[in-house]
Amino acid sequence: MKRLQLHIIPLICTLIVLPASALDAYSQRKDPNLFRHEISAGTGIGTSFRNGSPSDATVWLNYSHYYDRHLGARFGLQYMPSNMNIDDFVALPLAFSVRTGMRTPNDAITYGTLAAMDLLDAFVWGNDNIVADMLAAFILTLISRAEAFVGITPGYIFGDSAVSYYSYAGLDGNIYNASHGVLKTRSLYCSADFGVNLSWRIWRFTINLTPAVHWNFLDNFHIYSSTDEGGRAQDASVPMHFTMNFGLGFLF
Repeated sequence: MKRLQLHIIPLICTLIVLPASALDAYSQRKDPNLFRHEISAGTGIGTSFRNGSPSDATVWLNYSHYYDRHLGARFGLQYMPSNMNIDDFVALPLAFSVRTGMRTPNDAITYGTLAAMDLLDAFVWGNDNIVADMLAAFILTLISRAEAFVGITPGYIFGDSAVSYYSYAGLDGNIYNASHGVLKTRSLYCSADFGVNLSWRIWRFTINLTPAVHWNFLDNFHIYSSTDEGGRAQDASVPMHFTMNFGLGFLF
């Protein structure tokens, strides 16, 4: 029974891919590579991976213009209610991009079906490693377009440093004052960015996944900790951030 259930999974995947691709072929009579514009919006999360730094939510709006099949530019507006625990961050990301051509409906049908068949074979033979590889390959065949971009993100941080002050009892019985949090060194912000954008297309709409790395060369954030009990204050710069954004787009 369990083996039967496993066999049904790739069959369901195939049944999803084929009708969606057929609908796309019927609806999209124009070559998708002729679209030169895209408006997209979504949300995401960012982190510095540094101990003591938080993960922050963001909302964004992008406009993309493509000069030919492969080269384009991206302009956007980004807002974070809290960035490194400091309130109200607004930014204007700008980037140049290189992309692959958009898959046609026939490509989606062909490669999606072949990948689903390979996934079915992997389930039949019961090799977990092959199943994982084939599942990853099947998901990748659903990607309509891949894009790499580089750019900068100028912005402004409106909030103040997020440092908390407290008292505690030391081992000697005395009361000491301490502070811990994130220091903001300046309000103006700018980062250098590198990322990729993976798109899944349904007619003129896209589902976008965008991981990116950002290097803040104005050194805006420092994780700070100090106490009057003795010892040196801890002051660690946070120059690098990673973001993962999700969104919906419209091609025109």
